[in-house]
Amino acid sequence: MPEIEHMNNEVLNRVPAEFRPLLNLDHLTTWTLDRQREHNADHGDYEAVRALFQTVLLSQHVEGDGRWSARRRARKVEKHLNRLVKSSRDAAQASEGLRTAYADHVRTVAALPGQRAAKAKAKADRRGQVNTFATKSLNKTVAAMTTRPDSDEESSEEAAGQSTAKGSGTRTVRGVNDLFDRKGA
Repeated sequence: MPEIEHMNNEVLNRVPAEFRPLLNLDHLTTWTLDRQREHNADHGDYEAVRALFQTVLLSQHVEGDGRWSARRRARKVEKHLNRLVKSSRDAAQASEGLRTAYADHVRTVAALPGQRAAKAKAKADRRGQVNTFATKSLNKTVAAMTTRPDSDEESSEEAAGQSTAKGSGTRTVRGVNDLFDRKGA
């Protein structure tokens, strides 16, 4: 099942065997549609029973009843039927919500490796840009720090920090690393 490839096997083994197929989106869709059909059928039955009880209970008049007495007595029974109607409607909506939420979850989990790779690549690119900028900046600083024994002006071919400069002595300085004598490996 591709939906559960990222799931821990210990957790999966604790799931009862009759419910494991529900972790597959196709099976879950079929199962939730069956539940919706059942709840919608129950909803229709409960509404029919509620209409029957309303008719019968509202028509029961006892001698001495006030104007709304039958309505108040009927309300005590109707409220339980109303709860049944509402519960069956909510259960049908909840089963649809379960299916869509699980489908979204499966898509999210499947997309995570790609998103994380793209994020890591963007992070590496940002770091590379920072390193490039820092290198250019250091090279410009080195070029400015090195003394030029021949002249105080830059020649037209030179661009600050991008050409080689002669430092103190005969050593050619190309970048910041050339300023330090590195011995050993």
